[in-house]
Amino acid sequence: MDINNVLQNFIEQYGLISIFIIVMLEYANFPLPSEVVLTFVGIMVAKGNISFIGAIIVSVVAGVVGSITNYLIGLYFGKGIIKYLLKKYPKTKKTARASMSWLKKYGKLSVMFTRIVPLARTFISIPAGISKMNIYVFILYSSIGISLWNIVLISLGYMLGDNLGSIAYIMKNYSIIVISLTILGLGVYYRKRKRTQKN
Repeated sequence: MDINNVLQNFIEQYGLISIFIIVMLEYANFPLPSEVVLTFVGIMVAKGNISFIGAIIVSVVAGVVGSITNYLIGLYFGKGIIKYLLKKYPKTKKTARASMSWLKKYGKLSVMFTRIVPLARTFISIPAGISKMNIYVFILYSSIGISLWNIVLISLGYMLGDNLGSIAYIMKNYSIIVISLTILGLGVYYRKRKRTQKN
């Protein structure tokens, strides 16, 4: 059974409620494809089944709720959760290290900027909770980043309509570019850090 078709049918049947549930779970680190969900929401907006403003508001609120869930997990359960996730999903090691590095270097701004970076945008909430970032600051910067990401994806679905092939192509290349730049940025950061320590 194709998970994308299941999610699309769920959205068609239950509208805004289904959008809230799916997006909230995705931001709480459940492996759900928000790129597919939100672009499909854009298609639904284009067809007149859902209002654009309603879709944006519901998806952003859902994203914030899911992020707060992860923040609280990080706050109360801390490093044990990180170890569990890394053990169960070893491919997330780079993402985890990147999230921790960004948080240490950029603080609250990292919570906003990583919301447009694949994988890291949902994971960043746990390190924010571990570091005991002010929750109101966390919510504010998360809301800004989540709003930007969701608006772009919903608008993409709205403009390209049923052309899911083009959307998938754009998102694939976007992910490759962002991840490549992230790895490059981290490499430069660690190199500078080593030089500083030597000096």
